[in-house]
Amino acid sequence: MLKFLKTIGLALSILIGLFFLIQLIPASSIEISSKTKEPEREKEVTKKNKSTEKNILLLGRPGKNYSGGNLTDTIILVHLEPTKEKVILISLPRDLLVKIPKQKGLTKINSLYNLVGIEGLKEKIEEITDLSIDHYIIIDLAMVKEIIELVDGVNVYVPQDIDDPYFPGPNYTYQSFILKAGWRYLDGQTALKYIRTRYTSPNGDFDRMARQQQIIHLLKQKVLTLNPLWNFPTCLKIFNTFKNHIKTDLGLIEMKELYQTTKETKTDKITHLVIDKKRTDLLIGGQVILGQQTASVVYPKTGQGNYSEIREYIRKVIKAVPQM
Repeated sequence: MLKFLKTIGLALSILIGLFFLIQLIPASSIEISSKTKEPEREKEVTKKNKSTEKNILLLGRPGKNYSGGNLTDTIILVHLEPTKEKVILISLPRDLLVKIPKQKGLTKINSLYNLVGIEGLKEKIEEITDLSIDHYIIIDLAMVKEIIELVDGVNVYVPQDIDDPYFPGPNYTYQSFILKAGWRYLDGQTALKYIRTRYTSPNGDFDRMARQQQIIHLLKQKVLTLNPLWNFPTCLKIFNTFKNHIKTDLGLIEMKELYQTTKETKTDKITHLVIDKKRTDLLIGGQVILGQQTASVVYPKTGQGNYSEIREYIRKVIKAVPQM
């Protein structure tokens, strides 16, 4: 039983580490044309040798009792080639404007899971990336708060003052989040705010990404130093927290295989590919009306629903990444 719990904990720790390695870049406003026509899909999703490649969809949502609890603001497709020791993280922006599968109308991609479920979201991401999805993992950010509380907090070096007057509050309100620079011992609630705040950071989501990596690294260290015998009650609570806040179609054997694939992978050997406006120049954006509200969105430069350049870019990056 203890060995079982430790194996699950290790596997899920690696998955969470991958999940928090990268965050998405928010859209900014440019003119948008509502008259662009969605083209026919150019070809079927690329078929591949299942024994040599895996694509795992990682989704992050606020979770139950949080505003927008089912909005998947983090969408990352992890491309694995175990025989070549390749790990590529492909991030899609939450504000990407997409057609709702099997329905009329458009929406942001982060709303698709709530509207059409996991299968509808997988279908759209396969259309965008031209990569078939083998498995999915949905993680509630609330899990981070609970696990940090179970290990009695984390000691964090905060590199710069944080003063965010627009941190999301209950019922779509805002609240202030202030944290001074220096060494700080964070409880679960404060740590959750620390990894979610973004509006007043000099580098926006890049800073948030760094904070997430920092917290997950510290949390992983604390969890893996627990003694399965002497800390059995805590280990059991952590396992139950994982179970309650992670939804996946991965089985136990597949989790262990994934752990074996990624355990030796160093952070600097993971390729980060963010489909955005700034670095890849594949998207443009602006303001549209969604649900009687004005929303900031992005969409392909080649036209709404035309993902040909995005697919080609992903293919080139995957091919160009060298074996480790």
